[in-house]
Amino acid sequence: MKGLTHCVGTVHRGERQGSFLYLKNKPNVTILYGVHSKKLLIDPATRICSGVSVISEALDHEISVYASREVILSQGVFETPKLLMLSGVSPAAELAKHGITPTVESPHVRQHLLDHPIVPFVLEVKDGYSLDNHILRPGPLNDKALSTYQKDKTGPASSEFLELAKAANGGLDPFGPAGQPHFELDFVGLFSTAFQWHYPMPEKGSHITVIVDLLRPLSEGEVTLNSSNALVQPNINLNFFGNNLDILAMREGVRWPYDLFTKGAGFKYIVVSEYPWKMPLDSDDDMSRAVLDRSQTGFHPCGTARLSKSIHQGVVDSKLRVHGVRNLRIADASVIPIIPDCRIQNSVYLIGEKASYTFGGS
Repeated sequence: MKGLTHCVGTVHRGERQGSFLYLKNKPNVTILYGVHSKKLLIDPATRICSGVSVISEALDHEISVYASREVILSQGVFETPKLLMLSGVSPAAELAKHGITPTVESPHVRQHLLDHPIVPFVLEVKDGYSLDNHILRPGPLNDKALSTYQKDKTGPASSEFLELAKAANGGLDPFGPAGQPHFELDFVGLFSTAFQWHYPMPEKGSHITVIVDLLRPLSEGEVTLNSSNALVQPNINLNFFGNNLDILAMREGVRWPYDLFTKGAGFKYIVVSEYPWKMPLDSDDDMSRAVLDRSQTGFHPCGTARLSKSIHQGVVDSKLRVHGVRNLRIADASVIPIIPDCRIQNSVYLIGEKASYTFGGS
């Protein structure tokens, strides 16, 4: 464990930003609102993709949109495999369940769903060491924070909150190369509701939230269809801890920072108590149960249309072309073959940049 790093966020001058904002008012981009992709238009004989049919909520009918060159699919980790399956590009056995005619037998579509499971824990700290009263509760500090933000977009309310992180490699994990981090530890200077869905909101006191991320899980999930109706959401199974080794790894990953904060010099004088209950550090069985009870998604899903050399290993090639289908490419997090040892945002930006150069050059 070496040092802390600042978490870079999409915040500029105190306001949240989005990568899509630069597209506003571009003359060469047409955005259709309130539409849902129904099916890729793929000729079953030639296997050439010529466009996509979409369902318009506003117009209450189906529209077919045709491409002059290629179709670029960028619907994300869950909706990209869903549209491929609805279009007949999938394992035939999965399609048969919903009466969909296969176009291309692509065995890896929808599989290999990866995400970082996380286990958060909360500690109550001495007053003055957190932002709870500035952000979460009405009062003088909250009034001042809001006033400052409304004035010039600064102060506690302008914080990303998840400001600090560090990576850990204890040399004991056999699944990562030497030096590769096994865990990421994220620190939030207040009770973070985003990571505590199953915890009661504390009515008083100051708190910090620590999030332990398992960076190289062995368990893989999948996305399957619930219906042949394009408006029905797919079934998403993250399959966290399907491999027991992930539970063991996460168990040890939680123990180290927990012990550091509650017993370490410099921390133990700040920490008042554990919230809302103690972590059972001394029992492997109880710790495994606590991991299962407290874990949730790290919001870093990827891999459901992964990059590969052939259709027998994945879904797209090195130029993001879909194996077995002509004039169809994918550019989103679903093509990531191995989950990065960090947030996937930079990787997604990289895919977008690669796509722009690759598609423009070919």
